[in-house]
Amino acid sequence: MPKKSVEKVAEVKETVKAAEVKETKTPVVKEEVKETAKKAPAKKAPAKKAPAKTTAKKEVVTETYIQYAGQETLTSEILAKVKAAYVAEGHKESAIKSVKLYVKPEDSAVYYVINEKAVGVVSLF
Repeated sequence: MPKKSVEKVAEVKETVKAAEVKETKTPVVKEEVKETAKKAPAKKAPAKKAPAKTTAKKEVVTETYIQYAGQETLTSEILAKVKAAYVAEGHKESAIKSVKLYVKPEDSAVYYVINEKAVGVVSLF
């Protein structure tokens, strides 16, 4: 706080104390206190901080390949095959809540369980 403001606050406090002690001059002192308080500089509001800059998080592109005996396939292709097989059975793709895939390269097969109920198998390669 600036030195002058501190002095004004101290002056106001002394005036209030004097008003409490001398009850006969209370109306006059209250008016003086109000005038002094009006003259005192108002407290400044804290400066607003600029909002923090947010950086957009970049999504990492991931491709997972399964290689076995000279053959290769993407896991996204396997999932597409499983969904297509599920839909071919007469189900709706929008009904899929969970998918569990069991990849067995030695059998060239992917076994799946969809929504803990539907089971099946598709070719791995």
